[in-house]
Amino acid sequence: MNVQTPPNLDKLRNIVQRFGATSFTTAQVASEYDDSPASSETARQFDELLARHATVLGIQPVPGEHSVWQLA
Repeated sequence: MNVQTPPNLDKLRNIVQRFGATSFTTAQVASEYDDSPASSETARQFDELLARHATVLGIQPVPGEHSVWQLA
């Protein structure tokens, strides 16, 4: 994801919804979004992005896990 462009929240919502009841990592979302393996910097940026837009995306962090999410 280019840091200069705003995130496509519809694309992110579609990605996280595909995981369904299964928990998922930030790196998995970043890889799907960019269609390439996520670097540690990209994963960090996506972690911040997911946290900032969690309510809109309908997700929540898995308690006790770092960078692991689930549908709310």
